[in-house]
Amino acid sequence: MPIPRIHLTMPLAIGALAVWLCLSLGGRWLESAGYTLPGAAVTGRIGLSWALAALFALALLLASSRRRAAGMRAPPMKTLWLVWPPLLYALLMLLLAWAGGWPQPRVLLIVACNAALVAISEELMFRAILLQGMLDRYAVWPAVLMSSALFGLAHTANGLATGDVSGALWQAVAATLQGIGYAAIRLRTRSVWPMVLVHGLWDYALVTATLPNPAEYGVSILPYIALLAVLPLCLYGIYLLRPSQRAVISQLQP
Repeated sequence: MPIPRIHLTMPLAIGALAVWLCLSLGGRWLESAGYTLPGAAVTGRIGLSWALAALFALALLLASSRRRAAGMRAPPMKTLWLVWPPLLYALLMLLLAWAGGWPQPRVLLIVACNAALVAISEELMFRAILLQGMLDRYAVWPAVLMSSALFGLAHTANGLATGDVSGALWQAVAATLQGIGYAAIRLRTRSVWPMVLVHGLWDYALVTATLPNPAEYGVSILPYIALLAVLPLCLYGIYLLRPSQRAVISQLQP
């Protein structure tokens, strides 16, 4: 007897997002209650909560009847050129981050592990599950904008956890713009994996760029740097989703 598969609808995707948020933010909530779990800081230890959230998203996608439509496939070779601009941009950011010297090897390794976990977790949740759930009901642009807005909203927790409300708002805007670019590339390549690579490298560069300049008075400069950095990526995403390409993407949706 074949195993029944899950259909990725919008309500299911929203419910999955709620579970994902509980898993990814659970470590911080427990720490605020006096517990110590891995994942307290990007540079301090490897985040267990991010790993759990990634495993949850992966399990849901593997159980889905539309996992290939959601991006759980290798990208066609003819689409890989679309990934080069943001990938080279992320590499340039990394070179600029290390221009003044390398951080400690242990810190670099921990940041690399956490950047990979965050990239896998967030791309599977927002650009695979949530975006596909939105596309089940809406056209391309509404689905991209709503999933990107929720991506930005989820990032407010990073600033609110430290009490930096202004930084949280800036980071939400930056993540929303970033989400538009990521969603566009995911749709054009028909795969989530290129964006896992770009996202991981992007976060790695952005975090290591701020290591020599730690936050002062409890206010992080990371959201403001991120906002300036993601503007070209957002414009690239808008270009990729121009009208002629939206029609092609819509035809590819099963």
